[in-house]
Amino acid sequence: MFVLPAPAEPSAFWSDVKVTANFVLQQSVSAGGAFLKSVLATIQNVLETKPPPFRIVYRHDATAIAYILLAVGETAGEIESDWKWLSDNIMPVVVELDEPAERANFVVTKIRFLVSAEEGGQEVPADRKMRAATTTFRQTFSVSRTENLVTYYSCALSGSFMMHQGWLYLSENYFCFYAYMFGSEKKIMLQLRDIKDLTRARSMGGTRDDAIEVTTRDGTQYMFSNLFHRDETYEMLEQLTANTMKRVLMNSEYTSTQQQSGPHSHGRSPSDASAINSDSRPPMTPTSAA
Repeated sequence: MFVLPAPAEPSAFWSDVKVTANFVLQQSVSAGGAFLKSVLATIQNVLETKPPPFRIVYRHDATAIAYILLAVGETAGEIESDWKWLSDNIMPVVVELDEPAERANFVVTKIRFLVSAEEGGQEVPADRKMRAATTTFRQTFSVSRTENLVTYYSCALSGSFMMHQGWLYLSENYFCFYAYMFGSEKKIMLQLRDIKDLTRARSMGGTRDDAIEVTTRDGTQYMFSNLFHRDETYEMLEQLTANTMKRVLMNSEYTSTQQQSGPHSHGRSPSDASAINSDSRPPMTPTSAA
């Protein structure tokens, strides 16, 4: 399964299966002997990560100290299929390009658009895509394994000089965006409770109805466009921010009630202190992962 290109590092926990000048198909040593599998499983548990057993990475040359992750696979057959596609469609072009930066940009661009196209199709089962997205989300933003990803969308962040095509991740508590283009990263991580305003917007000089503008409590504004499901994204984000504010208010009410019923309540009775209770609050709107 091809993934949004992201930085990856050489590691002793990966062994090479197939190698070209610029592409490497690797297998995790966790698929090997019982001892190595046990050691790796322990380390992965500490780091709260568990990558698929196969991956394909791009490298500038054989001496490269950094890779670009292109694909992951749960089975040998799945990753072999991705390798064959690269062999037929990408590798012949790469060998004809002279400059390392030109080769890397070509590969990253092609894979990014391939993944974006699959995002709205049926080529990859939704549950497998969601697992991969959850793993990427937790690794990229270093959130707790208890932070549940609700949904994710392909989109672009509009900047002063260029657009950063990437992925928007919405979890129970966070609004996150990640893009990797031309060797540079763009990462945004906001707490939902810090979002002040959401607005449906137009991009490309007002010609495309595919954007959302996000304003934070400190006045910072972000414009996200190229949203193929703009209204769905807006409604989900609106629901998640509303749920977050409900939790904040509930916690505030609980704290206030505890203080009023404490030793310095100046004679206030427990019945008075419980005038605001959980039954009188509006129910939380349940959310589900897309």
